[in-house]
Amino acid sequence: MNRKEHWNLSKVTKLFIFQLFAMATCLGVIIFASPQSETLLNVTKERLMIYSIFYGISCLISGEIIGLFTNNQRNLIWKKGVLSFVSSAMGSLGLILIVWVIEFEFVGRLAILKMITLTGISGFLFLALLEGIKQRNPWKILVHLPEGEAHQITSSLEAMGEKIDWLSLESKKGDLLEYCVENEVDIVIWDKTEKELDVMALLASGVRVLSVSALWETFSQKIPHSEINEDWLTKLDLRQRDPVVRRMKRLLDVIISCLGLVIGIPILFLASIAIFLESGFPLFFSQKRSGYLNRPYILYKLRTMIPNSERRGAEWAAKKDHRVTHVGRFLRSTRIDEIPQFWNVIKGDMSVVGPRPERPELEDEIIKKLPYWNCRYLLKPGLTGWAQIKYQYASDLETSEEKLAYDLFYVKNASFFLDLEIILSTLRSLTKGSR
Repeated sequence: MNRKEHWNLSKVTKLFIFQLFAMATCLGVIIFASPQSETLLNVTKERLMIYSIFYGISCLISGEIIGLFTNNQRNLIWKKGVLSFVSSAMGSLGLILIVWVIEFEFVGRLAILKMITLTGISGFLFLALLEGIKQRNPWKILVHLPEGEAHQITSSLEAMGEKIDWLSLESKKGDLLEYCVENEVDIVIWDKTEKELDVMALLASGVRVLSVSALWETFSQKIPHSEINEDWLTKLDLRQRDPVVRRMKRLLDVIISCLGLVIGIPILFLASIAIFLESGFPLFFSQKRSGYLNRPYILYKLRTMIPNSERRGAEWAAKKDHRVTHVGRFLRSTRIDEIPQFWNVIKGDMSVVGPRPERPELEDEIIKKLPYWNCRYLLKPGLTGWAQIKYQYASDLETSEEKLAYDLFYVKNASFFLDLEIILSTLRSLTKGSR
C-alpha cells in the first residue's frame, strides 16, 4: 500500500545534513572561488578535507549552543535565518583559529565572508524547507484509549504542535484498521492491557503502534512516573554501566572538571569577594545530597543565601526564594555558584551530566508520592542534566514529578551524544542567564 512519506527528520539527520552543507561550502569556496594566494588552496587535499570537517563541526556545535536546531514553536523562520548566519560566523572563527595554529597563516577574509554567506543561506533554506514540509504534512495520531486519558494525551500533544485525532474504546474495534487506512493514520497509541487490537495488521498496513510510555518518550522526551513499573525496570539497558563506557565517561568527567576549575578559579575569587562584601562569611557551604545508588555524599557550592537560612530545618528552594541574596541571585542565574562541584566530580561523587542530586531530608516526602524516585540514582548525579535543560526549577512535589519524568528519560537513553547535547544546551542556557 502506498502511503505518504514523512519528512519529520530526526535531529541527528538534520545535524548530519547541516554538517554536509557546511563542509561542501568550505570546499567549494576554497577550490572554485578563491585566488591562488589563498592559504587553504595551497595545503594538501587531506589537510583541506580535515579543515572542512572541522569547519562543519564548528558550525554544528555553534548552532547547537545558540539553539538553531531546537524544535520550538516560538522559533520563527526569520529567527532560524539569523541563527544560521550566526552559527556559520562562529564556525568560521573556529576554522580561522585551527588554520592559524597549524599553518601559522590566516584564512583570507574574502573566503571567510563567502563561507559565512553561503553556509548561512544554505542552512536557512534547508531548515525552512523542513519546517514548510512539516507544517503541510503533520503526524496524524490516533489515540486508542479511554476517553478521559485520550483527551489528556491529545491536549498535551496539540500543545507541542502535533495534529491529533482520537478514537474511544467504545467505537467498534473491527473498523479500526479500515479507519487508519482511509485517514492515513501514522501512529496508533495503544493501551497494552487491551488484548483485542490486531497489532500485526496495523503494522503490515504501515501504521506504527506505540504504548503510552513510548508516546511520551518519542514526542516529549520524557517518561511520566505513572508509566513506570517493575516490568519497565527489567527492560532498562544501563549502557553507562558497561566497563569501557564507564571509564570513558569518567575520563571525560575528570578532564572537563579540571578545565572547569582552572578557568573557574579567577571567577570564584571575584565571586567570593562579592559574597563577602554583601553578607560576610562563610563564602562556601556544604550540604548532604543523595548520590549514586542513593549513597549520601557532601556537595560543595558557593553560598547564595543569607547565613543561617535553614535554621528552621530543610526547605524547598523556590525560584524566587526570599532567602537568596542579590549576589546569590546572579551567581545562580549564571551557575557560577556550582563551580565548586567540579571538585565533587573529580572526587567521583558526581558526573558532569546526570540527574541533579536531591537532599535526603526532602526525599522522604517525595518517595511517598513517587515510589520510583530512586531510579534517578541508577546513574551518578550530575552538574547538569536533561531535566535541567528541559524543565523549570523544581520547588515542590508537583514540579519534582515532572522533573522526574525527564530524569527517567535520561536514565533509559543515556549516551555520549545525549550528554554532548545536554552540555551544549547548558552553555546556551548560560548565555541567557537561565537556570
